[in-house]
Formats: sequence, structure tokens, C-alpha cells
Amino acid sequence: MNTHLIFAPVLPSWVMVIAILISLILGGLSIWHSPRSSIFRILALVTLLAVLANPRLQTDAQTPLDDIVLILIDESSSQQLDNRAQIANLITSRIKPRIEQLGDIEMREITIQGEQETRLLDSTRNAVADIAHDQLAAVFIITDGQATDILIDDEGVAQLGNGDAFLPEGIPLHVILTGRKDEYDRRISLINAPRYGIVRESVRVSFRIEDIGPDEIALDNPVNVPVTLKVDGREILSQGVPIGKNVGFDVPLERPGQLIIELAVASKDGELSTKNNSVVLPITAVRDRLRVLLISGEPNPGARVWRNLLKSDPSIDLVHFTILRTAEKFDSAPSSELALIPFPTRELFIEKLKEFDLIIFDRYTWRNVLKSYHFDNIARFVEEGGAMLVASGPEFNGRLSLAGRRTISWLLPATPKEGTIDGPYRPILTDEGKRHPVTADLPEQGFWGRWLRAIPTTLRQGTALMSGPQDIPLLILDRVGDGRIGMIQSDHIWLWSRGFDGGGPHAELLRRTAHWLMKEPQLEEERLTLVERDNSLTIERRTLSDQPSSTNLTLPDGSERDIEMTQISSGLYRATVEDLAPGLYRAAADDLFAIGAIGIAAAPEYQNIISESRKLRPLAQSSGGEVFHPRGQGNTIRLPALRRLRANIGEKAPRSGPGWAGIVRNEAVQIDGRRSAPLTSPWVWLALLALWIALAWAIESKPALVKSDS
Repeated sequence: MNTHLIFAPVLPSWVMVIAILISLILGGLSIWHSPRSSIFRILALVTLLAVLANPRLQTDAQTPLDDIVLILIDESSSQQLDNRAQIANLITSRIKPRIEQLGDIEMREITIQGEQETRLLDSTRNAVADIAHDQLAAVFIITDGQATDILIDDEGVAQLGNGDAFLPEGIPLHVILTGRKDEYDRRISLINAPRYGIVRESVRVSFRIEDIGPDEIALDNPVNVPVTLKVDGREILSQGVPIGKNVGFDVPLERPGQLIIELAVASKDGELSTKNNSVVLPITAVRDRLRVLLISGEPNPGARVWRNLLKSDPSIDLVHFTILRTAEKFDSAPSSELALIPFPTRELFIEKLKEFDLIIFDRYTWRNVLKSYHFDNIARFVEEGGAMLVASGPEFNGRLSLAGRRTISWLLPATPKEGTIDGPYRPILTDEGKRHPVTADLPEQGFWGRWLRAIPTTLRQGTALMSGPQDIPLLILDRVGDGRIGMIQSDHIWLWSRGFDGGGPHAELLRRTAHWLMKEPQLEEERLTLVERDNSLTIERRTLSDQPSSTNLTLPDGSERDIEMTQISSGLYRATVEDLAPGLYRAAADDLFAIGAIGIAAAPEYQNIISESRKLRPLAQSSGGEVFHPRGQGNTIRLPALRRLRANIGEKAPRSGPGWAGIVRNEAVQIDGRRSAPLTSPWVWLALLALWIALAWAIESKPALVKSDS
């Protein structure tokens, strides 16, 4: 119970102010004119004002409230290192009974999660906001000291901003670190990491190697440490680099699409963790411009289809020549009047051949324009990684076709038969074509228009994706050395572009064929990919096989899993692995390899994993708290002593010290009920008022004594 005096004036406050001013004036006049009785007149005025102020005794029914001690436990990824999680549990299990022994204390325990980062400051602010400030007695944070929402400036000073404003004045925040005092670690961090590059060019990736440890520990750094550069899991370079300096490697981009760049530094004996000894960077390689050389052996309707298709693609530079006459043909007209130019064979097939990505021979017939050594260069161009496409017509079965050129015929996956097959038929997909990404999902396959001619050939090698009458191969794809070659054994694909018999997907088919020849990763028939989605990995396998082998998945800790794939469609298999830890994952199936990352190891959580107090010490000391480092050898700990402190001990009074942590005693209460009663009876006030007036009258009515001089 708590009783105290309150006032409940019967008049408005402004009227009471006027009454007090009038009373002061009347009291002053009374002292001036009637000094003998002025004291009783003033007492009468005070009594009258007291009656108007209505004094009352208020009694509150109170229940004492327990003080609240907030305990925040860091359970982020970095807390899983070096038995820190076990140390945190040990500290919690020992400090809670000590707090409970102090009596009248409620403990609130909150865990702080974080796979990629530890939002320690935000978590503490949110937890304190849920507690009444007159009950909060202390805040304990059990952590390794790494808070990603507290920045360190260039001078090594923590930048809190308004970070300490959420703590009530006088309430201490104590930090208990879970790491060892002698920790050290080696890390690699990216300085300049481009996300895009040009195929067949190199990008510069800059990085820095650092050995980190407490200031009191001098790390014996070697001059250079070996760093390995890998592209899609394949080692490109291993070189020693100096510690503490910015270094750069030139990374070659040999194919289009996304490449996974991995930089790994050799580990140091006794370092805290090797999780931040590598960084992974996905880089997307794009072609600057695709250069295509289209050679038409004679004017034909298909040539316009090729030209329109290639010219409509803004990423393609097209060079198109149509051979209209032989080099030996004599024209009587002056050359200045001819609309023809000599075919630039030397420039195209000797000097600048390697600048092209794809050569297309459209109904080509040998007319002594290209020599045998030109075909030698073309064959070498394909073997070394180039691409060639042959679109054939009736000329393919003649002695002047490409199949009749000894220096290049060996490249072709099919040899001609005699004659042609004329008559309507519908192109269909072969079993391989139903699984190959070039043709597998072409639209409206049951409604394609008819073609009217096919060129019979004998398949020697490669894969036939489309067939015509008598199972004649219509579309053949093959690999030769590092390059690729394709053949289209009909000159009537242009009918689809004109909408004949309903038409067909000519543009998509030709586009995919050309891009497969130029090694577009999305069109590879044997392909393995890893895609990260919400801490899970989707493994996708594209294959021509009916029964692909299982996929072996290597986890960041080195363990392996065999993943069974589920068929999604013809030639496409998929599996999803859920709830995976952050890190680098590698998948292998047959000769295929893929690499993917979940929460890449260069995440903020792993930028610095040393247990230190730089970030949290300013926050603790500004509140009067302290940072404690209780961990000794092994898992031994020595916790600070706990002391209860008065809430009004003063602003400069210590709330912590060497070996002890303070907990404030707030003595907060809850009001359960309240009643009030007049200070005294109205008759008492009336009697007092009458008494003061009577005494003043009596003194005024009594004659004053006058002293005579006689």
C-alpha cells in the first residue's frame, strides 16, 4: 500500500490562479494596514484556498514487479565454429542460475539466427522494445562478437549511429564472448568482381589475402601463399601471392553462358576455419557479336530465308555472298559496267577466316572459285573450334558438290546417294530428336507443313534429329575435333516461311541449329546444371540416353550423396535437394560436371570470424556495461560475478568492472487499485476559518495601549 497527498481543485485552474493572486494582494494590504491581526487574516485566506484546492489522501494498492534481464544468444553460422555453440550453451546454463539466485528477476531468453549475416544490433533493439523500460535491469549478449549490422571505419572504430539509443538510461549491456583469445584465421576477399565478360576475352578479378588475429598475437606471415584459380571446377592457374596486398588474376572466358569462378588460398595450420579460404564468383560470358559467313552457291528461295533470319538478329554480323559465275567466265562487257565483284577468297578464307563463328554453305556447287587449300583452311577452322552448316539441294549428289571435295568431304557426317526424292512428306523427329534440345520442344509438331523434296544420304556419324521419306536424315549434327558441323538435307525449308500447308517453326529451328553449332550452353544435348533456390539445389540433367546414371553430389564438408533423377520430359531429368547449408556444391554424372553455390562463402557472416570485441565494446561501455572474455583452455569458462545495483546510483557510478557485471534494481510496481478520501472533514475547515476570523476580530477590537509622556 502507498498513500500520498493529492489535490482536486473544485474550480478551474485559471480561477484558482486568480484566487491565489487576489489572496496575495489582500494579505499584503492586511500587513500594511493592520499588522497586529494580519497573521490571522492570512491564515484565513490560506484556509479558504485549501478548501478550494480540495486536498485528498490517495491510497494505491500495488504489486511489486520483477526486474527483467534480457539474454540474447547468438546462433548464427559463425557460432558453429570451434565449439562456440557448445560454449554458448555452457555459459547460458551457468549464468541463468546465478541471476535467479539474486531474486525478484525474470529472465527472457532470445536466440539470434543468421545463415548469411548476424543482425545483432537490430535483434537487440527489437527485443528491448518489447520490455517496459522501468523493468529492464540488464542485457546480456552471448556471441562471438561479429555483428554484420555494425560497421568498422577505416580507423577501426565501430560506427553505431543511433545504435545505443534503444537502451534506457542507466541500464547496462554486457557482452560475453564465446571465442578464444588466441584465435587467428586466413581469408580471401574479392576487391573487383565483374559479373559479365566477353567470350574469348579475359576479365580481371582482383582479390586480397589476409591473416587476421588479435592485436596481441603476431602472426608469422610468409611472403607468398599459393592461390588456385578454377573455372567450372577446372584448375586454370596456381600461383603464389603476397598477403595483405591487392592482387589480380586474368580469367579466360572460353564459352558463352554462366561460368563459376573459384579462388582458393592454401590453409594455415591452426586457423579457425577454412570456410572463408575460398570465394566463388559467377560470371556470365556473352558474345560481343556473332560473325556469320553465308555463301550461296546459286540464287534460290532458301537463300532469302537464311538472309532474313540472320539479319533480323541484332547480335549477328552477316557477310553474304552469292556466286553467280565462275572465275574463268569471260564477259565482253567492261568490268566497270558489271554489277558483279570478284569473290574475295583470299580475305575470307585465308586472312580473316578465324574471325567468323559460323560458315554456312547454302546449295554450294564447286565452280573453281574456292581452291583445295581454301577447303583445307575451312577444315582446320572447324577442327580448331569453328562451326560449319551445309544446307543441300539436288546439287549435293553431283560430282561438283562439297561431298566431292576430298579436302573437306571427310568432315561431313553423311555421304550422298544418287538422285533426289520428290513428292510431299511431313518432316518428323527421330528418337534422338525428341530428346535433343535443338528440336525436342519445337511447337506444333503434329501440324507441320509438308516439304516437297529430300536429298538421300547415308549417315556415317553424328546424330540425325529429323527424318523424311524412307527415313532419310533431314537434319544431322556432329562434332569434329573442337568444332561442330551440321547438315540440312532439303532445300524446301523455305516453304514453312511462306506458310505452305500451314507452315512450320523454320525460324526457331534454324536459330537453334545455328546457336548449337556456335556452342550455346542452353542447347547442349549432354548437360548438367545446378541452380540455387531458397537454400535448395535443383539438379537438372539433359541427355540423349534413355537411362542416365545417378548424379553424385559433393557437399561443402566433403561428404557425397548419390541423387536419383526424375524424368520430367523426353531427355530431361531433374532432382531437388532441400535445406542445404551454405557453401560450394559439386555435381558429377558420367563425364559431366557442374558447380553451384548456396550462400556463397564470401557472405558477410564469413568476412571476419575472429571472436573480438571491437564492434560491441563501444555499445557496452556507453551503457555502463562491459565485454567479458571468459573462455580459457579447452571448454573451461570463468564467468563474471553478478551484483545488484540501485536504480538511482547516479550517472557516473560504475555498473560493471573487472570481473563483475551489474544488474539494476528498479523496484517497479503494478497499480492494482486506487482510492482517495478528503484530507479532513469540511467542518474542520469551517471551524479553522471561523477561528482565524474570530482571532483577527478580537485583536482589532481591543484598544491599543498608548504610553503618556506626563
